[in-house]
Amino acid sequence: MTSDFERCPTCRTPLTTETVDGLWRPFCPTCRNIVNLSPKLVAAALVGDADGLLLVKRSYGAEKGLWAPPGGYVEQGEVVEEAARREAYEETGIEVAIKDLVGLYSTEGRPIVLAAFSADVVGGELHDRSPEVQEVGFFPVNNLPPLAFAKDRSIIDTWVKQLDTPLQS
Repeated sequence: MTSDFERCPTCRTPLTTETVDGLWRPFCPTCRNIVNLSPKLVAAALVGDADGLLLVKRSYGAEKGLWAPPGGYVEQGEVVEEAARREAYEETGIEVAIKDLVGLYSTEGRPIVLAAFSADVVGGELHDRSPEVQEVGFFPVNNLPPLAFAKDRSIIDTWVKQLDTPLQS
């Protein structure tokens, strides 16, 4: 079972798995509760302009040593845009104002949904003191270091196109 749950959150009976709506799901044989495994929401901020994009070099996970826009998990009850702003500050020291949604991204078989936002620098001081990152820096979008995730390049390309397109009122 690929779940954080070993016992039913309602009655504490050990869970089994059942096919429900065509998917294997944690299931309680006692109270018949189906445990829905929701995806985890991640928020990221694309900060800069076509001449320079803020990236962080990751210090953990399979993507350790690779670069990505600052971002991280949205906390329960947190506004998604606030999570993007918070993560940018925590990972880089840069305070940002969130502008527009660049897009929502997911990959089949992965439990992550990414909300990517464009953002402007409004303060702070660039640093790499977060334990989550090895380095931080601005990079030209046409000369990026090795990126951490398969969709990063297409997300960045979408962001650059949006920078060059006036917003509709």
